[in-house]
Amino acid sequence: MKALPLPAAAGWPRCKPRLAFSRTSHLNFLSVIHMRLLTNFTQKRATLVLACAGLCAVGAAPVRANAQTNLPVGEDRVSSVPLVLKEGGTPENPRVFDGQGMVIDLGTDVTDQDWKKQGDLWTSNGPLLGREPIVAGQFAGLFLGDLPLELPRDVAAEKEHPEKKERCYFAPGALKPGQMGFAEDGSLYFRWPAGMEPGSARLILPPKPGISAVTVACSYITVRHITAKHASNDGFNIHGNWVGVRLEKVRAIANADEGISAHDNVEMSVADAEVAWNGSTAGGVADVNACTTRYVRCEVHDNFGAGFYLSGKSHAVSDTVIYHQRKDISVSKGTEVQLERVDWKDAR
Repeated sequence: MKALPLPAAAGWPRCKPRLAFSRTSHLNFLSVIHMRLLTNFTQKRATLVLACAGLCAVGAAPVRANAQTNLPVGEDRVSSVPLVLKEGGTPENPRVFDGQGMVIDLGTDVTDQDWKKQGDLWTSNGPLLGREPIVAGQFAGLFLGDLPLELPRDVAAEKEHPEKKERCYFAPGALKPGQMGFAEDGSLYFRWPAGMEPGSARLILPPKPGISAVTVACSYITVRHITAKHASNDGFNIHGNWVGVRLEKVRAIANADEGISAHDNVEMSVADAEVAWNGSTAGGVADVNACTTRYVRCEVHDNFGAGFYLSGKSHAVSDTVIYHQRKDISVSKGTEVQLERVDWKDAR
């Protein structure tokens, strides 16, 4: 996997003080920082948190994530809280939301739950965390680290039980390696993938259905340096009539549905993104309805469906590498798609 440049390489936003400190206030400010450091050292870690809301000028300069949402900032900062962006800018002055490498991880580690282990077949003792089974055939229901497990749909069984549409799962004995299902009592069972030693990875359960890691609900906004993972829906979800949406150097990793998905009438561009190990049967990227989207210099790999699933109005993909995919790009009939210098390295 080719790592994207760390946020620090792109430079931290430069903050200009809004207030002129007197000598006394300056000393008081340093005293607060000193006490903060002493407290954190007592906790065996030194962390200095500066609230940019009070120190950074508001305007065209990038906005520190914690100044807007109280979420942690930096590549070593992980939040389990979904991020919803509702405040955009203008065409002349779009808002910039720079996560500075923050990771939004919505998964829950269930490795230490009570599992019945029969070789490569593991079964939970009742519903995991009290969750009900999810629909089959679209989403991943569990992750081995960042690797999604496929939840196949037993269409033949649905014909005999039409009242259980999308709720018929293959029995444990019929599962292929890397697949999962649910028992009548809600227990989750899965078979470890071929070549992976049972117990060699942490088991990560996504949240309840329908939750995306990052939701963009505004126009004229640029979102940078955020990793979105283990959502039960999309990593980055954009619904509505928003225009001027731009994603830069983001990573959509190991989400139960798509990594990035635009819907309705969204106009969006994506640059220098990585989209990988997402569980949707459609694609790592799925842009649909009347969207207009453009992807440039992206890396798309190891997703369940195609690298890209493009439907609706018009889309463009350029200078992008796709690998370890069953299919590179799936295009719906009547959809306008422009491809330039797209390298599909190998099929899975």
